[in-house]
Amino acid sequence: MHDGVHVTPSAPKVRQVLALLALRANTTVPLHQLVEELWEERPPSSAATTLQTYIYQLRKLPGLCDPQLPGPSVGTRALLTTPGGYRLSVPSDCLDAQEFGELALRGRQAMEKGTVAEAADLLQRALTVWRGPALSDLAPGPIVGIDALRLEEQRYEVLEERINADLLLGRHHRLISELTALAADNPTREGLHAKLMLSLYRAGRRPEALEVFQRIRRVLTRELGLEPCSELQRLHQQVLAGDRGLDLPGGQATVHGAPAGGPPVTLPADVPLVGREADLLHVGRMLSEAAGSVGSAYGGTDGPRCVAVAGPPGAGTTAFTVHLAHRLGDAFPDGRLYVSFGDPADPVCVEEVLACLLEAVGYRRSDLPPHRADRARMFSAWTSGRRVLLVVDDVASADQVTDLLPADAGSAVLASGYRRLYGSQFKVRVDLPPLGSERSLELFLGALGRDRTLDDAQGLHMMLDLCGDLPGPMLEAVGLLALRPHWSIRQLIDWLSRDRPAAVAHQRPHPFHHVVRRCGRLEPRLRDTLAKLAWEATGTLTVEQAAGILDRDPDETEELLEELVEFFLLGVDMASDPATARFFQYRLPPLVRTALRAMPVRAGV
Repeated sequence: MHDGVHVTPSAPKVRQVLALLALRANTTVPLHQLVEELWEERPPSSAATTLQTYIYQLRKLPGLCDPQLPGPSVGTRALLTTPGGYRLSVPSDCLDAQEFGELALRGRQAMEKGTVAEAADLLQRALTVWRGPALSDLAPGPIVGIDALRLEEQRYEVLEERINADLLLGRHHRLISELTALAADNPTREGLHAKLMLSLYRAGRRPEALEVFQRIRRVLTRELGLEPCSELQRLHQQVLAGDRGLDLPGGQATVHGAPAGGPPVTLPADVPLVGREADLLHVGRMLSEAAGSVGSAYGGTDGPRCVAVAGPPGAGTTAFTVHLAHRLGDAFPDGRLYVSFGDPADPVCVEEVLACLLEAVGYRRSDLPPHRADRARMFSAWTSGRRVLLVVDDVASADQVTDLLPADAGSAVLASGYRRLYGSQFKVRVDLPPLGSERSLELFLGALGRDRTLDDAQGLHMMLDLCGDLPGPMLEAVGLLALRPHWSIRQLIDWLSRDRPAAVAHQRPHPFHHVVRRCGRLEPRLRDTLAKLAWEATGTLTVEQAAGILDRDPDETEELLEELVEFFLLGVDMASDPATARFFQYRLPPLVRTALRAMPVRAGV
């Protein structure tokens, strides 16, 4: 475009030369690259002369040799001959690719600062620079073709970032039509399908969200022989279970920096709990008393009160800690922060968790020191004189929490782990028990909804017993009934009770999902021990009986059993069998036995 007039050359190879020069604007393009772009591996003997002709034709175009051209090319030719090649010298602001990149960068910087609305606007402005596919009016050679693919991938990345920003802003309704079209045009792009599922779910269109998953699964299995990625499968299970954590941007903080109008609150969405009121009151009272203690800087010299919460797989420790933190806003007026170490098989490092905390309270990531100790001091300094509640999820050991502790006794830490945690940091430890039959029934029927009735009361109680009266497995059972509405409660019990030599498909819910996940976090020796007991043991076990099954020394066996108790995968009682010389006997919960029999048993798995 020159003075409002299109001046693009019509000859295909001249357009190729211009495209490559523009993509490498203000840098020298070697002659051999121009030749390769035009003729690939078979240039004619007259290639050099022909290329000079193309350059001459380009220099006749208005603007490419205009001495009045603004910017770095004032008084000189815009298309310059340099040693070994040619250079297109133009102002950077006249290149669409440059404008796109600068707007995208500003959008990402706005996201880092927490100004999500500004970020969404900048990223959308970057996308509007595009008028269609990159270099769509050109038959590119090998070099320009690669650049076109690179630009398209950058465009897709910015598009996803803008959609993420819109989801954070609650714009899911307006996203549905756009995402539907994008998913149709990109049938194997799992990220786009996940965002479409999430938008439909938040818009109250749950069946359509489930159909999106089934559609991409059919495409992936038919065309590529692949199952959907773990993230998409996990989202599918959450939609099936009606996970209210999806109502807000679950897993991401709702505040990305300290807002000017109030303290940072980065908690995931609240989830109402059933049957936990006594535990909530007990732990809430302890934390509130710590926050209200009097002394220097909001309380004594003993440091923050730390409570460790654990329980059997599916007991709902994360939901418990998050729900309690939502309740305690008055006790901790200076902030309530949530962080997670993620999958223990590949945990987030403490340095990264500290970075997330510091970003949440207003620091820019680019300003953070690189070392763990310096970040810990920075976070401790921020908490000094403040009353802050920190919720730390997926904790594997006390060492992970040490550098996260706030400075003063007026603050508190609520840590949830998949095993009992020990350490001087934890003043109080709370084990969440199963709900009990009455509360289990209330939770199950409430999750099932009014549209579905179950007239087999005895079968329902049998199923709840099999789930161990634990919220997670029960909600997974509800998800399975939602997926298979033709099933009766007896059919569900029969399905749960079967021994399976092969693994259950990951794309559907199953009530032993939580047990399988917990077992996946065990060391191989513990996992193998539990697998053998699941297949060969029945009822209550003495140490001597377990030693016979495992073919191990009784002392070594007892230590293995006690470690499994720490993970809530074995129950323990005072010994009543006169044949044992030990103090305790052990039992394998029916849910754990069922789950392990559904897993493929392999050494070290």
